[in-house]
Amino acid sequence: METRIYMIRHCESPKLGGSEERRGLTRKGKIDASKLTTLLGNEDIEIFISSPYTRALLSIEELATESGKEVLLCENFKECTFSKGDKIVPNEQVYPLVKKMFLNHDYAILGGETYNQCLDRAIFELERVLRNFKGKRIAISTHGFVMTIMIRYFIKNIGFDFLMETTKPDVFLLTFDGVTVTEFTRIWRGV
Repeated sequence: METRIYMIRHCESPKLGGSEERRGLTRKGKIDASKLTTLLGNEDIEIFISSPYTRALLSIEELATESGKEVLLCENFKECTFSKGDKIVPNEQVYPLVKKMFLNHDYAILGGETYNQCLDRAIFELERVLRNFKGKRIAISTHGFVMTIMIRYFIKNIGFDFLMETTKPDVFLLTFDGVTVTEFTRIWRGV
């Protein structure tokens, strides 16, 4: 019995002030959220799970509503904590940090998570989802780094370069037999 996970990187979000947790979507992000609804509307998704961060929730909320489902919030699918507090880290600072984290899985800056800490919590949750919703079609709305390391846990040949080539949003379909990936496909193509 196969389980299908639609792994969704959230839509575009502004990185100006405010908090990391409460960032919403840009105008383009809102348009792309509607495109996600169109793209995935006929996939018969049964379970919707999101990081508790606003931008991830808003990316699939319309799709879930049109499917007549609620979105389950999951703390373990939030983005890696890159620094102390809830402050937004600019891309010019976060991407060099992320590159170091891919090279050293125990590296973190003061107050931040390591690659391994983030992976442990995310995979713990993903394996629980696979057990509890076996045979279902599940959408998980999450973030670039945590999404990449979850996929990398199963598909070893991806890494930092894969992350840098993803878009906001992006969608990957992982088909599982138990906890083994049998198919991996990118289904967002800048629709």
